[in-house]
Amino acid sequence: MAKQTINQGTAPTGAGGDTFRSGSAKLQANDDELYTALGANASGVLPSALPVNKGGTGATTAGSARSNLGLGTAATATLTTSTMDNTSGRVLKVGDFGIGNRTVYNPGQDGTELPFLNGFYASSAATSAVIPSGAAYVHSIYSDGIGFALAGIASSQRLFAVFKHNSYAEYRVYDIRTGKNTTVDGNGFIKNASPIVKLFADRIELNDEAKQQNIEFEKLGIGDYLIKNSSGFAQEGWYVETPKDANGNLLVAVVYEQLENGDISVKAYDYMLNNKGRIVADTETPLDIPEARWIDLRLQEIEVTDDPEQ
Repeated sequence: MAKQTINQGTAPTGAGGDTFRSGSAKLQANDDELYTALGANASGVLPSALPVNKGGTGATTAGSARSNLGLGTAATATLTTSTMDNTSGRVLKVGDFGIGNRTVYNPGQDGTELPFLNGFYASSAATSAVIPSGAAYVHSIYSDGIGFALAGIASSQRLFAVFKHNSYAEYRVYDIRTGKNTTVDGNGFIKNASPIVKLFADRIELNDEAKQQNIEFEKLGIGDYLIKNSSGFAQEGWYVETPKDANGNLLVAVVYEQLENGDISVKAYDYMLNNKGRIVADTETPLDIPEARWIDLRLQEIEVTDDPEQ
């Protein structure tokens, strides 16, 4: 209910105002509403602390108040004031140890401008080392001041290291090869990866990126294979690797093309030497891909978005 105000009437006698009884009734109604709002029981006794459902903490001590409000130990921890502050029990803020920062960092003498770096900083020997903002930086324990930074770029599956020698302010960038950005082809060589299709005589196998596409396999005949619904051959770098023997000789000659509808046609044949001594496909003799061997097909990457509407 709204606050009830006593009508004091006309001064100095109070003529026309509330009587003593009606004024007292308004005061009583106001008191009853306030006591109810403060959590008083049926006898009008107020609680020792304002209940949570009335806007209070329901407690008379700080610990009990935090518990009633669902606050954990972070509520009592001190906020760190510097990325160099490694005190146990401190609360992190955005940007501490490089977490949450997205900063372009140019390593200097190498001349390579690295894209967004994110990660953690730790120091053991040289706490005065200059920390690249946003970089995942780990300083070594060696006295000569060698340090390194690690970062990953999800869109291209790139992982790289930046090595720095503090004495000379020299930076060098190295790509790190992992199962995310490389593949081992049918001949045992490491190659740059993106979506990879391993084409066997009777099936295909897809890496994680290729599984993002609805790729289908169809065998049309001996040595005649069709890869459907793919993004097509990679536009940069390698895109086909055929199996070879230990001496580097082709096990099958491969003829491939991307059709107008985007499907990939792969045909395997025996091979022969033409009149110029070159190895060419004997199109009169189709062959299946040898057992336990495969042809690697590298596809064009597809853009992955986090926007659910795209």
